[in-house]
Amino acid sequence: MKKRTSVLLDETLLKKARKVLKVSTSTEAITKALQETLINKDMERALRDLIRRGRGRFVDVYR
Repeated sequence: MKKRTSVLLDETLLKKARKVLKVSTSTEAITKALQETLINKDMERALRDLIRRGRGRFVDVYR
């Protein structure tokens, strides 16, 4: 399901995101950025679980 919405965005930031994400439209850039954010959060949770359980020799270098 798609929803049309209106938001105020930094135009320079959006242009940089389109270039980095290699997409041609603002909609694609926003969608891909949101998807990657969710994927990163899932990976972070999985790594935290591994660290918490003590499996392997993982160390949280970001905290």
